[in-house]
Amino acid sequence: MTQNDRSETPVIEETLLQQIYQGEPDAFDQLYTRHAQTIYRLGWSMLREAQAAEDVVQETFMRAYRARKRFDPAKASFGTWLYQIALNYCRSYLRRKQLPTLPWFSHSYEGVAQPTLAPGPEGRLLRDEYQRALWEAVESLSSRLKEVIILHYYLDLPAVEIAVILNCPEGTIYSRLHNARKQLAKLLAHKGFASAELSEVHHVS
Repeated sequence: MTQNDRSETPVIEETLLQQIYQGEPDAFDQLYTRHAQTIYRLGWSMLREAQAAEDVVQETFMRAYRARKRFDPAKASFGTWLYQIALNYCRSYLRRKQLPTLPWFSHSYEGVAQPTLAPGPEGRLLRDEYQRALWEAVESLSSRLKEVIILHYYLDLPAVEIAVILNCPEGTIYSRLHNARKQLAKLLAHKGFASAELSEVHHVS
């Protein structure tokens, strides 16, 4: 997304929301199309299970539609509001169910490519092992640290937006990121890797 696209997004979404308020259902479909992929990515990275991630998407948009008149664009963008809804659903899911350790796999959601291991011909085994080790390390973090790592490195959100999503000061986000990076470096060192190359979390295809 270009800087121009980012600046136009609030205007476009405000227009779509006004159309929803006026009873035009196609407008919500457009919002779904704009955000379904990133909500799926958040659900998948938090829950590591394809069906659960699909449930996150469906539940997030159903809840958003039911609460659409309570959305306040002065407090957050529509996308940020969706992240808040999706993250709350993921937290509830994790409280209800203790997830097993799942193998890495690829999945597609309505034609949208999802995280997958796709190393080049050289060093394939090493890269596969590193990515698995990195994600195992991310999953072992506390929920607060795991959330900021996923939101910042995997979903490419700035600290200022993460602060809105998590309802805490921006400085707290930087502190959590710092602590998370330190813990990941230690966890990976125990597995024989020199440091946590967090760029591997972001765009792991």
